[in-house]
Amino acid sequence: IALMHELLARDPRNAAVIRPFIGGDEVNNSPELAHHRFAIFFGGMSEEEARQYPDVMSVVEARVRPDRERATRAGHQRWWWRFAETRPGLAGAVSPLPRVIVLSKTSKYLAFAFLPSDLIFSEKLKVFPSASDGYFACLQSRLHEAWAQFFGGSRGETADYVPTDCFETFPFPTLHSRDQALFEIGKQYYDLRSELMIRNREGLTATYNRFHDPDETSPDILGLRALHDVMDRAVLDAYGWTDLRPTCEFLLDYEDEVDEGADSGRTRQ
Repeated sequence: IALMHELLARDPRNAAVIRPFIGGDEVNNSPELAHHRFAIFFGGMSEEEARQYPDVMSVVEARVRPDRERATRAGHQRWWWRFAETRPGLAGAVSPLPRVIVLSKTSKYLAFAFLPSDLIFSEKLKVFPSASDGYFACLQSRLHEAWAQFFGGSRGETADYVPTDCFETFPFPTLHSRDQALFEIGKQYYDLRSELMIRNREGLTATYNRFHDPDETSPDILGLRALHDVMDRAVLDAYGWTDLRPTCEFLLDYEDEVDEGADSGRTRQ
């Protein structure tokens, strides 16, 4: 950070090639989903264009070029001042959007969040090119969670969300992009969750640890659980499954094998 401020002090033009950078740790643990890192980003500039920022280029030459010259891929050696993997297809999809949906690659829970689209995203994040509250409601719903658990599973305490298996196969409701109820409940749930995270100074992981704790009975978490049920109901309605009325209750692991008529006395969330 000190070096960045030094570069900006030398020449304010350097701000054009220094961008905020965010990864999975910030998404999991920052109450505001705030970045605290920056990256030098020349995009698709030629070497001649990049050298128009000599102070910044000197940093890349000293810290990046030696490793790139030892790289096995010819493209990484040739364009050593650029990011090795820029994902132009994703960049093109998110550039018109004010924000995108992200999911940490290493996450205990499927906790989707919105981030500004102009950030540099770490490869530790999965990025979904949508700014829609309705789209968020579908992804954050228990329907999608159950789908992802079935097709992706988990590794220890980490959800194993593979987009090709969990996302590309997921049958979104046909009219989800025009469903006003989904938009409204998605925004309401997201706004409440964000408010609670900031108020409690807890990130997504800490918030959902409490959300999934059977002994947690704080009004904040009870309210979030109740709103999650309403969101799930809206997603079911979007599929036309108005006759389905699932019961949400906590069950201990050993109680999964108890007869369906047994009463666990808990609430599954």
